[in-house]
Amino acid sequence: MFVLSEQAIDAKNPKSEKIVIQSGKPVEFRVTSLDVNHGFAIYNSKAELVTQTQAMPGYVNRLRWVFNEPGTYNILCLEFCGSAHAYMRSSFIVK
Repeated sequence: MFVLSEQAIDAKNPKSEKIVIQSGKPVEFRVTSLDVNHGFAIYNSKAELVTQTQAMPGYVNRLRWVFNEPGTYNILCLEFCGSAHAYMRSSFIVK
């Protein structure tokens, strides 16, 4: 299982390293927050919601998923969380 950890989505620095995930293999996202609640949502290349969980201070949610369709996936915050909400985004590639 590929575990994505220690890769922060920072609204002040939205450019993160490109992450590549192998299709058909389980992946685990460990999702938390340092400030307020956030919605952690993953969308496929057709802008369809694939899966989601909450990012909450003091708690780690484990989101496990198998991405069977190659492409670029986008991570967006689903819950309005402040003035930098629109910049809380990242992406990864499934090959």
